[in-house]
Amino acid sequence: MTSYFDLHLHPIFKNHICNYDETLPKVNKSIKDYTQPIRMANVITNVLDDLLLHILKSQCSVTQCDKGNLKFAVAGICNLEYGFADSKGLFGGILKSNFSNPLDKKYFDKVRNGEVSYYRLMLMELSVFRFLHDQNVINFASRNSPKRNNGKMEICFSLEGSHNISKYLVGNASKLDFEKDRVIDEESGKMLSQDELWKELVPANNGNCGNSDPYRNTDPDCLPHHSQNPAENFEYFYHSLSKSGMDLFYLTVTHLTHIKEQVLATHAFGMKMLKHPSFFPFGNGFTNLGYQMLQKCFTMTNHLGEARPVLIDIKHLGLKSRQDLYEWRKKFLTTKFPKGTPDYTKIPLIASHIGVTGYSVNEWKNALETDKCKVFHYNGARAVSVETKRKPSGKWGSAINNDFSFNPWSINLMDEDIIEILKSGGILGVSLDVRILGFQSKVGLNMAGDEEYLSTPDFQTHFPQISVKSLRTETMESMMEQESWLVPTKEERHPLVFCFNIIHIIQVGIVRVGISEPWKNICIGSDFDGLIEPLKICPDASSLDELEANLHKWLLIAEKSYVEQNGGKAVLADKPQKEINKIITGIMGQNGIDFSEKWKNNFQ
Repeated sequence: MTSYFDLHLHPIFKNHICNYDETLPKVNKSIKDYTQPIRMANVITNVLDDLLLHILKSQCSVTQCDKGNLKFAVAGICNLEYGFADSKGLFGGILKSNFSNPLDKKYFDKVRNGEVSYYRLMLMELSVFRFLHDQNVINFASRNSPKRNNGKMEICFSLEGSHNISKYLVGNASKLDFEKDRVIDEESGKMLSQDELWKELVPANNGNCGNSDPYRNTDPDCLPHHSQNPAENFEYFYHSLSKSGMDLFYLTVTHLTHIKEQVLATHAFGMKMLKHPSFFPFGNGFTNLGYQMLQKCFTMTNHLGEARPVLIDIKHLGLKSRQDLYEWRKKFLTTKFPKGTPDYTKIPLIASHIGVTGYSVNEWKNALETDKCKVFHYNGARAVSVETKRKPSGKWGSAINNDFSFNPWSINLMDEDIIEILKSGGILGVSLDVRILGFQSKVGLNMAGDEEYLSTPDFQTHFPQISVKSLRTETMESMMEQESWLVPTKEERHPLVFCFNIIHIIQVGIVRVGISEPWKNICIGSDFDGLIEPLKICPDASSLDELEANLHKWLLIAEKSYVEQNGGKAVLADKPQKEINKIITGIMGQNGIDFSEKWKNNFQ
């Protein structure tokens, strides 16, 4: 039986948001509270369930991971952003209604009202993993502690969005959050109780720093290792994490919303279901604080001063941000470092849970449908809606629904992104979200519309020939008139769109990079529990074997159809079945496991 690997998933996310519990560390909790799948609705109509709730039902609980023989997983810590908690539209209403039981509305309210920091939410989620580790349910994959050989799933961590290290109250860049909280002591690596925290916050000779509430201290000078610089806070956090035997595999610099209290880079638009101005991209690539975060990732050390680079994940970065990253990396790697410095050129870039556009950057720009561009304004936010013609990926089946295409949204990878990852020796985790992969239907409701949104500076960077002032304007209310993301699905199409994305990466690797075996740089990055619309043949982590079976069924068909449509070289078709089996086993598990071993050795 194949040992599976997943570069990006959220194994306790739903358990976490269904139970707002500030207690750190977790006490008086049952293992079942955090390992069983969550039933998202008790009473719901069949139609709504088919069109909507299957998105909420996509899960990867620990028990499902065990059942699916998932041996190594990178758990993404991605706390609920303000835009999700305060969202508008049909799906936003569902999240706040009784239909989405048992989501803890207190969790949503705390974020919406700015009563908690993302940092505290991150610690709460990490404490659940610590609890499961201490109960011998999971193992930590860590460069900072020995491996425990008990046959349990190995879990390492990633931060999906740098907002997770923000100690400010959500939406408030002037108030720090430590009310009735316990945080990790960077010196000991242990959780601090309220009293212990207060002793750390207010030394005996420092009074109460002018704050009458001993559990809400807003003076930065009173906070242990608090800095106005996110990169420094990131380092303090990592040191405490390494002391506790935990580790970070990678950092996804940004996520799906604009976090005004910590602006590091422009994110790519990627949320059609929820309506909120924070989902609009903001800015024009990396900020100075963002560049400092990149350098900290490359040069990170643990609490003992040992090199522990944190990989940079390009997922969720806007196209301009990705281009900035590649330029910065090129300059950084040509810097002359002191003797004894680690060889940073060996540290790869990764893409954790992605689909592909099928385009190069110039092809994507030329595919813009200029007459469909428009500017949206809402509560001070402004963004340009752009629509791009889809790149065909291939054909299969009868005359109805027989053509396939990639999703051209710029949250997906351009050919240049794939080239950068492959040349760096990195790995690409292909998402199991059919919307990202390019699924659409010609019959019934259309998928999500083809439009995405760019910040106005990014739009002007990519399309300088088009004046933003010349575009017609719309309000966000017009976006809510039609919930066009609801999609009827067709089961046999799902595994094919997944295979087409894999084939395109392979073709770019062979034709444009000259790699002989680019499939060794591909793995699964499911994004289970991340509000995805999963492949019907693999709705949760317990059914990874079904995904593997479908790769055997469809991968060669996808290659043949892709080459007929787009040209290229059919490299899989002539291989013996034994080698095809090895390639598929690699994509499902071995490639990621091999990559994780290199990570444990710091790629040196």
